[in-house]
Amino acid sequence: MRTIGRFLAPGVLAVAGTIALAEAPPDATIPRVPNPPLSSDLANLPGDLRAVAVPTPSNLGDFVKDPVMARALGKALFWDMQVGSDGVQACASCHFRAGADPRSKNQVSPGLKHAPSADLTYSTGSGPNHQLEAADFPLTRLAIPGVRGALDPTTDSNDAVASQGIRHPRNEADPQGFVVSGVNTRRVEPRNTPSVINAVFNHRQFWDGRAENVFNGVNHLGQRDPSAKLYRADDPRHPVEVRVELVNASLASQAVAPVVSDLEMAAPGRTRLDVGRALARGHRDDGKRVTKVRPLGRQRVSPTDSMLGSMSRWPQNGLRFSRYDQMIKEAFWEKWWRSSKLIHVNADGSTTLVSRNDGECEDGACDENEYSLIQYNFSLFFGIAIQLYEATLVSDDTPWDRFRRAHPTSTDPDLNPWTNVSPNPISRLALFGAHLFNDRTREPAGHVRCSNCHEQNELTDASVRRIASAVNGPVRNRDGNVIDKGFNNIGVRPTDNDLGAGASDAFGPLSFTRRLFPDLPPGTFDGAIVSKGFGVDGAFKVPSLRNVALTAPYFHNGDARTLHEVVELYSRGGNVAPIQAQDGTLIEPLGIPSLNSDEIDAIVAFLDTLTDERVLYQRAPFDHPQIFVPNGHPGDSYWTSDTDGDGLADDVMVEIPAVGAAGGNPIPGFLEGVFGSTP
Repeated sequence: MRTIGRFLAPGVLAVAGTIALAEAPPDATIPRVPNPPLSSDLANLPGDLRAVAVPTPSNLGDFVKDPVMARALGKALFWDMQVGSDGVQACASCHFRAGADPRSKNQVSPGLKHAPSADLTYSTGSGPNHQLEAADFPLTRLAIPGVRGALDPTTDSNDAVASQGIRHPRNEADPQGFVVSGVNTRRVEPRNTPSVINAVFNHRQFWDGRAENVFNGVNHLGQRDPSAKLYRADDPRHPVEVRVELVNASLASQAVAPVVSDLEMAAPGRTRLDVGRALARGHRDDGKRVTKVRPLGRQRVSPTDSMLGSMSRWPQNGLRFSRYDQMIKEAFWEKWWRSSKLIHVNADGSTTLVSRNDGECEDGACDENEYSLIQYNFSLFFGIAIQLYEATLVSDDTPWDRFRRAHPTSTDPDLNPWTNVSPNPISRLALFGAHLFNDRTREPAGHVRCSNCHEQNELTDASVRRIASAVNGPVRNRDGNVIDKGFNNIGVRPTDNDLGAGASDAFGPLSFTRRLFPDLPPGTFDGAIVSKGFGVDGAFKVPSLRNVALTAPYFHNGDARTLHEVVELYSRGGNVAPIQAQDGTLIEPLGIPSLNSDEIDAIVAFLDTLTDERVLYQRAPFDHPQIFVPNGHPGDSYWTSDTDGDGLADDVMVEIPAVGAAGGNPIPGFLEGVFGSTP
């Protein structure tokens, strides 16, 4: 089994005292790679991430007074367990290892995204609280092993391996079926958790792209929601209602969605205003007790934390700030949080300004439908602060980045693995793998062409830079299908299992394609004939592959356990063929490169070079506060415990200790260590 760890020498890794070599010899040659490599390919060989500017939200200075404090606020909010309705679920609960989620118990979700209606039956394990094993993967089982097309109806699974979130309240059995032995377990998301590391480069967030590039200060919907408005008080006595738009702020759009999701972090009916009341002036009601909210008040913060260390109360919990509003007031301009008026929210959602008495609304004591400005605008502070924190999580010092910094030009002869027999700091096999990965030739059929989607330095066509440079922005023509740029249906699962970017919500289509062409596809687009039609159904965002060796399981549904399984899927051209949209439109499938075992090993060796040691060892900026994460419940899918009789399954909590800037031990792989099947 392949592992990932500290690079000792090219091709050699160490994890917890174990040495693992790539299966093919590190100096193996790959005849499929031309000698010399094609100049057209060399021009597109993935480059050094440091050469790409980190996207920055427009007009940020209109809101942020002190960026350093805003980033610190974002890190605190991201890791704080008090942000979730239950006092357990933080943003980081699903992003605490390499920006992703390694847990393997109570991590299976049934087909919640199945169209036209959810499939609530389990085929991976027998229900919630299942402990995943290596034998559960891949989830998709082919009728003919190794050949795309029909699936095996007796062993195939349309479940997803994802992340456990909130529990449905105890007053009724969970209608989505997250119930074991009569008590509600933690719900599980319908899609696998992507890493937040390097997510700042994405034009949109979430697998289906629903978190818009433009942040409206209120929710994830961007310009799609005309009612998304806040208040600004240039004169504290006369705040005015305004629309907010920050371009290239999709991380902010994403951040404000989970806190009001009853699958992830929110009790049913929780609103952004409830979150603001709980956190901005510091009183939190979890249904059992009302407590004051000190930033990270239930968690320890290392005194050497790269961003929060100077604020830490170590060895006591929390930061030296007693309330979040103190950090907000240092980070943001006064016009967004100071007013002598309260905002009354009427039954129809409209708002009315009312006078406040001295002391009124202090410490969260407003009337039920009245909010101070800092509470009403809290979603703005929350989104921007987390955007700024996550923008620091850039892993641009991988062995591959260092290799490309030493060899930045496409004409450098050391890019040729046939003549450069000792590349540094990568193996020769990895360099061959990079060229296989970057094989962009279209004809004749059978070429690998990974980098046609995982493009350039960011290793994704869904990046801000790639979309900004495209003639038609976020919409393109791919082999006769009009699609959202950076979003593809590659046939991992049948399209009706999850429509992805092809889905719609209350505001219309998620895809830019269907917004641009609301009726029928055009005859020609992007310089070519539209021979097939719309190809957005079942399409998911092309993820960056940096640190991919640390973020198993893979794909939007967690289908594959290892990188070897991933590359095998691409070798056979996906799992499903033909691929069809809901209306029967054919969607162009992947090619079938039919890789041999040495070629698969070479591509995996290249993917291994995309691991940044700072991520592996949790060094700054990837250090973090302490957090306790739920790891399923006692028992299994047939029984569990509810010792306090509250109708909610008992949690098994695991401590993730605080790590300072210098980092700690290397993180284990999926199904290894405390989150393994045999911890």
